[in-house]
Amino acid sequence: MTQDLRITKGNETKDRILAASMKIIAEEGIEGLSAKKIADLLGISKSNIFHHFGSVDEVLNVIFENILDYLVKPVKSHQGPDLKVFLLFLGESIYSLSEEEKISYSVLLNFYNSCLYNEKYRAYLLKTKDEMIDAIATQLSRYSSQRKEKLLIISEMIIMTLDGYGLHFLLESDIETFEKIWTLQIDAWQSLLN
Repeated sequence: MTQDLRITKGNETKDRILAASMKIIAEEGIEGLSAKKIADLLGISKSNIFHHFGSVDEVLNVIFENILDYLVKPVKSHQGPDLKVFLLFLGESIYSLSEEEKISYSVLLNFYNSCLYNEKYRAYLLKTKDEMIDAIATQLSRYSSQRKEKLLIISEMIIMTLDGYGLHFLLESDIETFEKIWTLQIDAWQSLLN
């Protein structure tokens, strides 16, 4: 087997391990994740998991970092024409989740729960929360002349709202109702930002 093919197959196996782990976490929580469960789900040996990731903790770290990165990047790179389009984009990022994205969001909520007793995950999450607040505030500054301090506070309000919105959307995926609720929320934020 050529070196390139081995690297490709190795990366595919890593991706499969991560996807299987996310499925397990979404269904059973972080405590339900084990090398045996991952191996059984994929039909591979546990040693294969440890070859690609030194431990189950390393699998969790990679998943957590990937999810958080996945959340922040689109906000930083959004190029909407006005405030309303940006705020709509944020809401749609929750109520237009694909089934795969719903699993990711469910895993994120499991990490939130773990942050209550795991300082390492808490530090990751708080760091990413600060990054997300800053990314939203930077976007808001493109559309509003409010002081940076106020933009940061409103950005934190938006983060809190998105978290609750995501949780309720996972419980009950009524897109039409969520669009109406989000539109009302946009009106409130626009009045704060003008």
